[in-house]
Amino acid sequence: MEGITPEQLAQIQQQCIFCQIASGKVASKKIYEDEKVVAVLDINPANPGHLLVITKKHYFVMPQMPDDEVEHVGKIAKQLSQVLLKALKLEGTTVFIANGVAAGQKAQHFMMHIIPRKEGDEVGIQVQPKQISETDYDKIYQALSQGIKKNLGDITGLEKKSEEKTEEKESKEKISEEETEEKEIEDAEIVKEDAEESKPKIVIDERKKKEKKKTEKKEKEKKKKNKDKEGASLDDIAKVLGA
Repeated sequence: MEGITPEQLAQIQQQCIFCQIASGKVASKKIYEDEKVVAVLDINPANPGHLLVITKKHYFVMPQMPDDEVEHVGKIAKQLSQVLLKALKLEGTTVFIANGVAAGQKAQHFMMHIIPRKEGDEVGIQVQPKQISETDYDKIYQALSQGIKKNLGDITGLEKKSEEKTEEKESKEKISEEETEEKEIEDAEIVKEDAEESKPKIVIDERKKKEKKKTEKKEKEKKKKNKDKEGASLDDIAKVLGA
């Protein structure tokens, strides 16, 4: 976290009950743990099975967290939600993060809540819609648009990057399909060759024998013709000599 020295962070972690829970120094009903987070049963649950996903590193609110940590928390929350739904036969889960006291944050340590839900459970997490004037609506839109450009860049640039990623994905999928087709053709040729090689050896031997006999027969006929020619020539010579 920016602006806090390692010594100050160590002191905060010693005083933070949730850092103690994450490190195992304070007992808890731990459901899940990996190198970045732990998930424990809330001792004051909104519903039975209410889980708290707590980071092992101390962060006050989500905006202080690195992107990879935020991504990891979301991934684990998804998996734990699936477990809750099946294990407790639920109808749904409410997943939320309270960033700041005004948002309902009670502890000075980031955590994500996963609350089991069933129809009519009377858990008080309801949003009351409010009417906003067109003028205020436009002001909010302009303020957010400027904030996006300042912190994330031009929104059209983000859309372009998204399109480029989609095109890149489609291109990779096309290449993958072509490679798969080529592999199938190669496999088919190999199978064909293997099938030809697997024919009985006796068939190949018989074929060779037949070819050998044909060759021998042709050679015999050739020798016979040459002999006949030689014989005729000698007789003619003998007649000329008066033999």
